[in-house]
Amino acid sequence: MKWLIALASLALLVSPDSISCTTKGKGSISGTILDEKGMPLVGAMVRADLIDSRPMGKALNLVETDANGHFLFSLIELTSYKIFAMKESAGYPNTAAAFYSHQVFLTVTLTESMPTADITLKLGPPAAMVTGIVTNAITAAPLDVSVLLRRVSDPDEWISIGQRAAYRVLVPPDADVFVEVSAPGYKTWYYGGPSDSLKRPPIRLDSGKEMKLDIKLEPEMQPENQAD
Repeated sequence: MKWLIALASLALLVSPDSISCTTKGKGSISGTILDEKGMPLVGAMVRADLIDSRPMGKALNLVETDANGHFLFSLIELTSYKIFAMKESAGYPNTAAAFYSHQVFLTVTLTESMPTADITLKLGPPAAMVTGIVTNAITAAPLDVSVLLRRVSDPDEWISIGQRAAYRVLVPPDADVFVEVSAPGYKTWYYGGPSDSLKRPPIRLDSGKEMKLDIKLEPEMQPENQAD
């Protein structure tokens, strides 16, 4: 199963309602974001990224869905876009990151003859999560850290996330994932221990499952002071 993005329908159209959202040389993308049960997802953030990855002339196209799960990008350039949606509090991570999308995403092309697009995007299933507290192994002081997640099946798909001591990270469901945690001045912690990376066990969780994992980081050894 392709995770997180399932296209329910895609219709490119020009309608009286959409004309007000366009001017010559500009277009619009509207639509509805649904959860895995097919219900409108309220408060989801939707991104429209240029598909050719060239720099945008303005800030990132980012909008929020309304009470009906609807969104609208208006007066945008006539070109091709990648569409992503996220709501981390509901278990839907930022699928603009290849680690989460696994390079599966919806594309929309706007042209002079078809300057508007109306789409329905269904997300699911929700991610699993790993939660816990990271502390100094000696003093028990809480530590802010970086959590690195990497897909076992494709090591080039990874993400590094800055986290507070009480952390929460989303992981793709039904996927093997390597996990490591680091902080300046401390030894990197690896799930499964610091042995050969090829022998470390991955984390694999079902959709919606939570794994509690408290972590203690050991300070790096400090060099002994040398006598003058």
